[in-house]
Amino acid sequence: MRNGLNITGVSESVHEYRDNPEEAVSDFRVVTPLPAPGEDIAVSRTLALRDGTYRIARDFTLRHRLTLDGGSGDPTPAESMLAAVAACVLTTKINGFTSRGVSLNSLRTTARARLPLGADGAPAPGAVLDALSWSTDIDCDAPTATLRSINELVGAFSPNHQSALDSSPVEATVTVHGPGGSEVFPVEWAPASPAETGGPTVAAEADVVWEDGSESAYTTSLTADGETRTTDPLVVDQAKQMLGIDKGPNSQEILLAALTAEVAGLLRRDPALIPVTGARLYGSGRLDTRGMLNVVREVPSRFHDLRLDLAVDGDPAHGRALAAALGAALSRAVLPATLLARLTVAVEMTRDGRQEVSGLTTLAQTEAVRDEVTRRQLVAEHG
Repeated sequence: MRNGLNITGVSESVHEYRDNPEEAVSDFRVVTPLPAPGEDIAVSRTLALRDGTYRIARDFTLRHRLTLDGGSGDPTPAESMLAAVAACVLTTKINGFTSRGVSLNSLRTTARARLPLGADGAPAPGAVLDALSWSTDIDCDAPTATLRSINELVGAFSPNHQSALDSSPVEATVTVHGPGGSEVFPVEWAPASPAETGGPTVAAEADVVWEDGSESAYTTSLTADGETRTTDPLVVDQAKQMLGIDKGPNSQEILLAALTAEVAGLLRRDPALIPVTGARLYGSGRLDTRGMLNVVREVPSRFHDLRLDLAVDGDPAHGRALAAALGAALSRAVLPATLLARLTVAVEMTRDGRQEVSGLTTLAQTEAVRDEVTRRQLVAEHG
């Protein structure tokens, strides 16, 4: 046991994942009922996740405010996306240092970005989070070479960071539950072209502080016109079957909740929803441990297979109009556009106020790291 984690069984798991790949797959889901027109809050709930052949109960509530100047103290979806990136980076680092036998005294990761605004002061339709970065402050006795090595591996294997570097499309459907059964309608969408570039922005930030094991606390903030609004601390953790203690949602669930909340907020006023009831937006995504541990090079290390499904009760005759409405909401949303883009992310690590690592990460760079890890694994296996 080190840093509150017991990862001694990970090496044995590698062989199991090769022989039984279905055991390596974890599917996460959340559901967000569409807020009523005029409501400023979207409330998401995590659903049971499928970890290999096991079903794991997950029941956490995540709240998001849907306007930048809303009255609640909840984070906006953009803030939560940054929290999901920072928390995922932090957890990957904890696992990396623990596997290297390094004891950590403290660790925190802060993710930052700028949110472009439209002429109405709301997030610009189809805009991408700009100047995405994360920085880590660490207190440990590891040599600088180890810090740099771990940081490089985290860039390649942190799933949410990889989702920002790579193009991660969000597939969407509408499911109408009618008296005669259910019918599914595909949704087509593409990010709207922002009306202008170089316009006003607000600064968003998420700060994640490691507590113990896989548990961390995070706060988020928005800064506009010199004023900063900060949320109260929230908990991020893993399921017990994933080396956690089940104290809160994990970083993938936070990302899905942010994604569904933003799209649900944009969708709620569409007149196509008038003839339906019980509208709820499901979000899902997949982690494959074979990619995260580089057991199979072809498997992505990012959080992938992202999907949204708008489920409604009503007449399937309205299905095509609902699919068009969901496509329009997705086109205006910031988070799906950000996930679809391939970003360059600035990264930094400091210790005792001294910069140990600084630079830019790209998909090409992290793919080269994975290629080198694969080469070393093959040499170790075959001599």
